[in-house]
Amino acid sequence: MVGIAETLPPASEAEWRARVERVLDGRPFESLVSTTFEALKIAPLYPRVTSEGRCALRQKPGAWKISQRMDHPEPETANAMARADLIGGADALTLTISQADAARGFGVRIEGERDLDAALAGIDLDLILLRLDAGARALDLAPTFASMVRNRRLTSASLDVDFGHDPVGHLARTGVLPPGCGTAEMHKLLRDAGFAGHLLLADGRPYHEAGAGEAQELGCVIATAVEYLRLLEANGLSLEDTRSEIAFLLAADADEFLSLAKFRALRLLWAGVESACGLTPKPTRVHAETAFRMMTKYDPFVNILRTTMAVFCAGVDGADAITVLPFTLTLGLPDNFARRIARNTQLILIHEAKLAKVADPAAGAGSFEALTEELCARAWSLFQKFEAQGGMIASLRAGVPQREIAAAAAARRDAIAQRTLAITGTSTFPLLGEAPVDVLEPAPARVNESPAAGDCVPLPSRRDAEPYESLRAASEEQFRKTGQRPKIFLANLGRPQGFATASAYAANFFAAAGIEAASNEGFETPQEAADAFRASGCKIACICAPAMVSTDALIDAARRLREAGAARIYLAGREPEVAETALLEAGVAELICAGSDTLAILEDTLAVALRERQS
Repeated sequence: MVGIAETLPPASEAEWRARVERVLDGRPFESLVSTTFEALKIAPLYPRVTSEGRCALRQKPGAWKISQRMDHPEPETANAMARADLIGGADALTLTISQADAARGFGVRIEGERDLDAALAGIDLDLILLRLDAGARALDLAPTFASMVRNRRLTSASLDVDFGHDPVGHLARTGVLPPGCGTAEMHKLLRDAGFAGHLLLADGRPYHEAGAGEAQELGCVIATAVEYLRLLEANGLSLEDTRSEIAFLLAADADEFLSLAKFRALRLLWAGVESACGLTPKPTRVHAETAFRMMTKYDPFVNILRTTMAVFCAGVDGADAITVLPFTLTLGLPDNFARRIARNTQLILIHEAKLAKVADPAAGAGSFEALTEELCARAWSLFQKFEAQGGMIASLRAGVPQREIAAAAAARRDAIAQRTLAITGTSTFPLLGEAPVDVLEPAPARVNESPAAGDCVPLPSRRDAEPYESLRAASEEQFRKTGQRPKIFLANLGRPQGFATASAYAANFFAAAGIEAASNEGFETPQEAADAFRASGCKIACICAPAMVSTDALIDAARRLREAGAARIYLAGREPEVAETALLEAGVAELICAGSDTLAILEDTLAVALRERQS
């Protein structure tokens, strides 16, 4: 049977480019090249890879581990939830301890061995992978865990436990390096007890949550792991033993190409470090956790789609265990439904989508291979920069990673403000009046506040949606008090088929700040629109008109709306042009279009709407 590919004539890249340029309407071909927040270039087309490259493989063949998060404060309740998760298909647990940054204001309260034993009661620890997410308490809990294992008469060597000790990450988050780390002593205690897991964790979450790009996160975790190699080697351990103590954790987000390439790049970068140390590379353990940075409070069901993409990226390219943050985590303590969705996301991708059937499926694809190599090159350059400062700890104290990340984070915030980086359900297509979702307890008012600087300037922890969420919160507060949201009058000129696009754009634009659009069937004249505006009780208006409406007519509409009492007037759907000055002089505050500084406009509009409402 002849495939369709065999029936098509071959085409060269030059022919492809020529055809593409014909449909670009005068724009250069380079306009199709996108740039990441770290200034990495992503082309629209890459050549096929003809030579066999390096593969990024999991420690063990087969599916990754489905690691379910334990975070209920009561040890007994957390235990009951965890056992239900294991019965439901999870085969690993992430025990998140209270007061750890990753607990997001919750976490299991573990004060001693009794609490730890209660949290893990009835769980066959020799059949699952367990990761402790204890933050600064990791070293304190390790001997407690060892004692519990002895009392249960379990064989330590049969347990697969990652203790998650990350003093460098703690320094990056808090600005304070834990005093008297005791890492070498704890390594000896655990090895003497027979444990074969990993004590140390090179964790990318502090950098990712601060706004780091993919290469920056990679550079930081590689530099952190090398810091741990030196730490244990200085205490008499061989490099072979030392590398076995280190596991990695990367944040997985919904940017398919970059997130996927990031996980591939990590394994290749670490293999480069091992080779430089004279070791034969072997697969290391890589944990993944869906990114807290990408999660939203409003329209939280979209978080399910985001985490699904994140699991796809991490799973197909080498993560050994993946923890999915429940979709309601930003709103409070997740209930059983949110936990089940987090678990089932992975079950479906493994067992129905069969994603784990192929090892490193991106290998050989020109785009992914090129992105992987680019990330490796940029991350290695950053790693060398940190090493030139004396290592990751010295580099953090000198502020080098902080400055690198701050530049990428600022570019990211600008893109979010202008909606060139859209957040579905928050900055675009927001859903006003959405039904609340259930959580067991509401989230604390203030979580993960950045502390004052100590040994170094701490990295902040931010979610992308926070600037828009603060605007929505102000709108929702007014709705709670008065039963009405701030409103904007849409001055629709002409017939619906003419203004529909601009009107829908404006309604979506202002809804991102919780401002409700007062729409209508349209007006034949600007004066009719002004009269309807006056009768509406609104104080803000947006002119929505077909493209054929003249500038003079728009100016007339703006003047009449201003005379009718409009405190702010906007014009939707028109790109800036020569007539922009005349429109501004007529009273139009802003042109609402692609590339507008959405966040600044919404902040001003909401402030006016709330002020007018109060007066």
